[in-house]
Amino acid sequence: MKKRFLILTILLGIGVVPVFSQNYDNWAIGVKVGEPIGLNVRKYFDSGTKNFDVNVGTYGLLWGGTRKYAGNPYYVGTAGFMLQGIFHWNKQLGSSERFQVYYGFGGQLNSRKTARVVGNNSSIRERTIGGVGNAGIEYSLPDNDLSLFVDGGVYVELIGKPLFMAVPASVGLRLNLSK
Repeated sequence: MKKRFLILTILLGIGVVPVFSQNYDNWAIGVKVGEPIGLNVRKYFDSGTKNFDVNVGTYGLLWGGTRKYAGNPYYVGTAGFMLQGIFHWNKQLGSSERFQVYYGFGGQLNSRKTARVVGNNSSIRERTIGGVGNAGIEYSLPDNDLSLFVDGGVYVELIGKPLFMAVPASVGLRLNLSK
């Protein structure tokens, strides 16, 4: 299972490289707090009407730590690792360019300990893959390159425990980089 998880992570990375290697200038980097907690890197396309987000971080740290997975609770005191890639469409909200809404879909890889007894181990590491739908709103602060955002969605697991669902939501701050 470890080899499959590593191979899928590499394939996701190979799929992301062509998206990032195109000759566009608009990038953003930020932090998310909620589920996940972590780093957000965004690449804008088509004059800002589309973007691709990569989120790397933890999940189950602020909420969801008491969740059950396959009938077993998550291992107390640990947070899972999450890698997520989401393609979004962006729309201006109303007449103000400061407000943008975005919505899209993508994939997610997870690794987390669960309190399941296997042999002599009281916990095992679950590696899972699923699809994610996401939507949010972003507000660009006046006279600088910072923006605030709130987003949420749904995660549906495909490999691991099929149809296991979670509802990730976060707030964050993003620095928009332009050349």
